[in-house]
Amino acid sequence: MVFQIHSSLVLIIIFSLIGSSVLVPNSSAQEETQIPSWIKNVAGWWASNEISEKEFLGGLTYLINNNIIFIPFIPCGLAAATADSDPTLDTKLVPDWVKNNAGWWATDQIKDADFLNGMQYLINNDILGIDNKKIKGQVSIDDVKFSPAWTVDKNKMVFVSSSFFEVYGLNGDCLVDPSDGISKWRSNTLALNPYKMDMYNEVAVWNDPQNAVVVYPYFTFAAYQPQGFYDYYRGECDDCTTTKFVPPKSQYTSSGLGHQALTLLGYPSITDIEIDKNPDILQQFDKVIMLHNEYVTRTMFDAITSHPNVIYLYPNALYAEIEVNYADRTITLIRGHNYPEFEITNGFDWPFDNTHPYEYDSVCADMEFYKIGGAWMTTCYPEILFLTNTDLLLNVLKTIKDL
Repeated sequence: MVFQIHSSLVLIIIFSLIGSSVLVPNSSAQEETQIPSWIKNVAGWWASNEISEKEFLGGLTYLINNNIIFIPFIPCGLAAATADSDPTLDTKLVPDWVKNNAGWWATDQIKDADFLNGMQYLINNDILGIDNKKIKGQVSIDDVKFSPAWTVDKNKMVFVSSSFFEVYGLNGDCLVDPSDGISKWRSNTLALNPYKMDMYNEVAVWNDPQNAVVVYPYFTFAAYQPQGFYDYYRGECDDCTTTKFVPPKSQYTSSGLGHQALTLLGYPSITDIEIDKNPDILQQFDKVIMLHNEYVTRTMFDAITSHPNVIYLYPNALYAEIEVNYADRTITLIRGHNYPEFEITNGFDWPFDNTHPYEYDSVCADMEFYKIGGAWMTTCYPEILFLTNTDLLLNVLKTIKDL
């Protein structure tokens, strides 16, 4: 009994602290927000075991969809997706102790703002299992435009965020981050919001005569897959210095967000395979935008570094040499990334390699472009930047267009 009393006091203190410290769009306005009375009734009924957990979560979903609870970036929600995929599973989506707080709120022992901010915190930290399929964006998914470079099944997409781009995720496509135990999106899909076209026109090239191309790093994507180079680096596979081609996906390690963003804004795209097979293809373009093209052939390296105007948007480009066997559909690590000798870093001994210290700065708070010869490089790994709606992202996209 003493433990239960202490636990309740601790929870009250936590919710009070959350209410005063968690940032919300307008905390004073949230105090004044007219919360439908049925929501508080639902909380009370659930606290009294009169309705199901699912019905309580439905009330929270209503609050999210009506911006009463503000979730700027919807979590991946692995538990809810798992429960939805197999109804026979007895999956707990809400911790039992949350019922106490729902009951206190229903009986006016907790202020509206404290309860809402508490729910916001729990959702953001993947403690409450919200059904992502029921979360709606301000714009219908039928009205947004996805990158023409990728095939997107809208029926499997769920809304994640509205920032510079609209952000979606494949429902249930989650990874559990071992550092905090929170399920994170394995990858995200970007789309254009039809009501933001004036902003997009500032940075897009669909009405611009410039002749530019962005290079998708397919070889690097393949290197990062299971049974790929990184299994070898971790000592999990002795012969994984050769790995198979796999169907491409938009992933963090292959700068998938950057590729989506640029192709959405009208930049044409080629793959590194096309450069390897026909290095003269780059001569057709006045500007070449490289992404995380970490693993390249010698043919590619020579063609790219001899071009007069290259933007290396991500650090760590041109880092290791590979060979490609198109008959066997394999790539093989030849030199670089501490292979075959540990002291070898850049496989081409490229003096402009900017992997260190810039590759591991993914926050990009002070991203800059700097010039090396006929090339431009950046001072951070900007993948997460494409999920934001900041002046920095707008300036980066303007710079790419203007260089």
